[in-house]
Amino acid sequence: MNSDRLVVRARAALDEWYVVAVVALLALALVGGWGAYAAVAGSAEQTSRQPAEAWSATGSFDHGAEVQRENEVYPVGTRLSDRSVYFTRVTPELEGNFTYRYDADAGDVTADVELERVIRSADDQREYWEVNKTIAETTVESLGPGETATTDFAVDVPATVNESERIQESLGGSPGSVETTVVATVTIQGTIDGDPVERTERYELAITPDGATYGVDAPTTADQPPREATDPTTTASSAGFVGPIGSVLLLLASLGALGALAVARANGTLAPSEAELERLRMQYEREEFDDWISRGSLPNEVRERSRIEVSTLEDLVDVAIDCDRRVLEDEAAGGYYVVDGDSLYAYEPAEFEADLSVDAGLDLLGRRQTGEEKAVAGGSDDGGDGQEDAAEDDS
Repeated sequence: MNSDRLVVRARAALDEWYVVAVVALLALALVGGWGAYAAVAGSAEQTSRQPAEAWSATGSFDHGAEVQRENEVYPVGTRLSDRSVYFTRVTPELEGNFTYRYDADAGDVTADVELERVIRSADDQREYWEVNKTIAETTVESLGPGETATTDFAVDVPATVNESERIQESLGGSPGSVETTVVATVTIQGTIDGDPVERTERYELAITPDGATYGVDAPTTADQPPREATDPTTTASSAGFVGPIGSVLLLLASLGALGALAVARANGTLAPSEAELERLRMQYEREEFDDWISRGSLPNEVRERSRIEVSTLEDLVDVAIDCDRRVLEDEAAGGYYVVDGDSLYAYEPAEFEADLSVDAGLDLLGRRQTGEEKAVAGGSDDGGDGQEDAAEDDS
């Protein structure tokens, strides 16, 4: 039943919006035709760039300090290397070098290395001040994979401590803790594995003065995350199969629907007929008032009572509500009746009303506002029981 209504409404909508539907189908046909043409005319192969083996960069610090003052442990001139702690009085100057390299299949870059001594005051939330001083610079041209760019440096630790103290005194003190680092900034430009490269990397060595000693904290090597290179790769185009099939199906379906729509419009079968609209109206009306209707048959003596004709089923339901009776549907006679005393109210719908227009029929397919709320509000179990009792008395 619902499917019949949907079909009729769809046909009515297509008839009303016929031009719009034709334009939409033509647009879909054009899309399908263009897609099929593009898929067939396009190259069967595509060139894409696939990730190749990654290249990586490494920076490392080597450090040490020469014994400069007499002591009972180390002779003057002895070099202490790669220790985590040095003695401030005996080995006041930290010396070392920073080495940079990268690993790749091929490459040619220019590496600019700058070493700075950085003193700053900071905590977990913020940095309060910072002082930078360049202590070494190196530029290496045509640096290949596996080759190194090395830069030497030296830091006078007691002088650095005195400088940080002077800065704090000039500021009247400062929050946070004072940190001293050697920062290596490496800028490379060139090509690696066939791709242009221009990037800057940063590596740090921390120096922590602690009175008679100072600690040095730097990993032996500091690796930067690998970078992906790309290689051009030729692959078969998947559009050679899926693209043409889908586009051709869209083209054929659009043209088929367009032809069917035009034939139906020309034959006059696109818009629903008045008979179809009337039939659906009666079906809808019957379902609308189903709570007030009982199926059965009238005996002949009841049919001979005074007969009152009503024009619609809705009017008959109104009569049943007013009389506190039920509507009886005589399926054999094809009519609806309300028995009230010696009166017989009847509604016998005609199979087709010639003056019903298409627009009126479409309105009847929708929800009827007049009378429906009245019928629903009047329906109750008590009213139904009273109607059945009245029908038994009439019989």
